[in-house]
Amino acid sequence: MPKKRPTDKRKPNKRILILCEGKETEPNYFKGLKHDQLNQRKLAALRIEIYDSRKNTGKELIAEAKHLKKEAKEEKNPYDDVWVVIDRDGYTKHPQTFDQARANKINIALSSISFEFWFLLHFEYTTKGFGKADDLIDYLKKYMKDYNKSGDNYHVLKNMTKNAIDYAQRIRTHWEFEIERGKKIYDLNPYTDVDVLVDKLLNL
Repeated sequence: MPKKRPTDKRKPNKRILILCEGKETEPNYFKGLKHDQLNQRKLAALRIEIYDSRKNTGKELIAEAKHLKKEAKEEKNPYDDVWVVIDRDGYTKHPQTFDQARANKINIALSSISFEFWFLLHFEYTTKGFGKADDLIDYLKKYMKDYNKSGDNYHVLKNMTKNAIDYAQRIRTHWEFEIERGKKIYDLNPYTDVDVLVDKLLNL
């Protein structure tokens, strides 16, 4: 009697879509995470799209995410999770953006004032607010002297990721009272929940 072939019990890779409004910083970071040797296999199905909106509106990003999510479902290859990565710098339509994301079961990874605050948390815990992205970048250069938006920042920072996750969680604890009183997370400065997405990707 012929022997049965062993079945492959490996779980299929989760299909995750990430849309980034920035052209360099955010997509380069997540591409670095995806292609890191330790993550390549489990993140093989991770799709990273760059959405360069001249209007720079989160609403447009959510609309594009909604379209791609529907398209994948129609092709019978749906995403397990859909994320958009946005920041607060110079943008004012967050209430509508968050409402649309919630209605369409799309996740938002928000940074205030910009994505670089997630980078800063790899080095220190701070509740210092920043008026604009350039101020934050100048401060970040205290630790990353040669910081470049188009650089391979994931591999520069990856050994400190646990610090950043812990500090981001502490930031949310810091704001708990304000949030309980009704303040929206997009009105907080500083703030990030990028750690939620990163932690999810690293622990798939």
